[in-house]
Amino acid sequence: MGDALSGFQRLPGRRSRPVTQGLLAMIAAVLILGCGLLAGRLWADEAPAPAPAPSPSRSAV
Repeated sequence: MGDALSGFQRLPGRRSRPVTQGLLAMIAAVLILGCGLLAGRLWADEAPAPAPAPSPSRSAV
């Protein structure tokens, strides 16, 4: 039975903190997605389409 668990022993001196790692991963994901959305929005607004010239109305003729 001890042999089956030997692969799951922690390394000496290292403590695993899955909650902290999960929180850091979630914060990193939010930052990456937020920066990507912001960059996409800024990139899309970089070259605005020209406004069409107003056509003369028939009532003014």
